[in-house]
Amino acid sequence: MHHDWQDEIHVYCENVSSPETPFLQAINEFTWKKMINPRMLSGHLQGRFLSSLVALKQPQCILEIGTFTGYATACLLEHLPQDASLHSIEADAETAHKTQAFWQAQLPNHRVKWHVGEALSIIPNLPIAPDFIFVDADKHNYKSYLDLCFPLLKIGGTLLFDNTLWSKRVLNEDDLLHDRDTQNMHAFNQYAKDTKNAMVTLLPIRDGITMITKLG
Repeated sequence: MHHDWQDEIHVYCENVSSPETPFLQAINEFTWKKMINPRMLSGHLQGRFLSSLVALKQPQCILEIGTFTGYATACLLEHLPQDASLHSIEADAETAHKTQAFWQAQLPNHRVKWHVGEALSIIPNLPIAPDFIFVDADKHNYKSYLDLCFPLLKIGGTLLFDNTLWSKRVLNEDDLLHDRDTQNMHAFNQYAKDTKNAMVTLLPIRDGITMITKLG
């Protein structure tokens, strides 16, 4: 349990939400046994939120930036329409290799289209028109991801950014004065809030999820 976000309210919410699927449990176990920094894993409550959003919105094309071991990927895939696509980008080649091998062994007929490399270089060359984008990658590039991805979204599309509460450090005056990562995230939150033609909501789920909906 990570004390920065998994308090008693979070645990209670997890306990009264729909349970993880066996595949999600397998990803969780694989991540904690085989990967460095397993705390980067998307959590149960966040996963149910992502899965619910896909079930509600029924997107035709999902773009994920930051695969890691694919926990969020699997949640996004759960209720994705059969004729829809899901593209996931992972910058780290070793992580991508381990993840893809695990998925191939556990779920060989999955529909995920993997991409390995820097998302800022890959995305402009993808022939896709996403209507749902989830970003959980290098935080110093969040502003660049917003600038690149928001114009790609269809009207009514959703763009999500993870970890925008930054372990609550965006509320800490000392961190805001002296910690560059905290300053960066706070600056992004302020920048995202002013996105034109959008509805922006920062949700206190897990480590914070900023949801940006593109308006007409």
